[in-house]
Amino acid sequence: MQRLVALFLLLIFAGGTRAQDPVGPGILALRGMLKDKSPQIRVKAAEGLGRVGGSESVTILRDALADKEMSVRIAAVEALGFIGGRQAMGVLLTALKDGSIQIRLRTVEALKDAGTVSSIPLLAQAFDDKDESVRLHAALMLRRIGHRSGVPVLGKVALNDKSPGVRAAAAQYIGKVGVKDQRAVGLLSQIVKDKEPAVRLRAVESLSFLQLPAALSILEQSLKDPDPGVRIRATEVMGYALARQFE
Repeated sequence: MQRLVALFLLLIFAGGTRAQDPVGPGILALRGMLKDKSPQIRVKAAEGLGRVGGSESVTILRDALADKEMSVRIAAVEALGFIGGRQAMGVLLTALKDGSIQIRLRTVEALKDAGTVSSIPLLAQAFDDKDESVRLHAALMLRRIGHRSGVPVLGKVALNDKSPGVRAAAAQYIGKVGVKDQRAVGLLSQIVKDKEPAVRLRAVESLSFLQLPAALSILEQSLKDPDPGVRIRATEVMGYALARQFE
């Protein structure tokens, strides 16, 4: 308890001196607390460094990513996401190789927080993860960013990922981030030919978000899909798309 109180006082000191001396004794003390034997103390130190921010905090938090305790590594990842910026994103890339799926999931979220649109090229690296849940989460983060720069990344995943679930999720999000992007039309025209009906179904639903006339011609192809579920959905989407033109 005494160490926690001392840490609290250090956070106040470090935050209060940040503008004048970002590498002051308060931050150096927090770095020392990252080596405390108590995981709880190390977590609080990582959180404090996230609040203080700055390049020195990012450098210190890099070491915390190697901590044996998952809770400390999670705190470091979240702190880096909170600090944000190019340097923090570069450090977070190392956490994408952590042995824990939970850490890698949190890292994907932190990358989104750290750079938003500028993090898209880095999030693309998460699709090399062997675990399906990490790849699904990376697709969701691209959807939450919602920028058209994510269209080609999602398109590549929708066409090439080995998991039908990941391909379907990527297909679903393409239309939502590429509402008026011609690249989305070209990608979905290929995805509607996927061997899995579930992927083709999501691609058809994605077409409903595109505000481009070319999307209708792709829907017409899906009206002849061998799977009845896909044909039903394509018929429904076609009706909505045509009605929207006459609004």
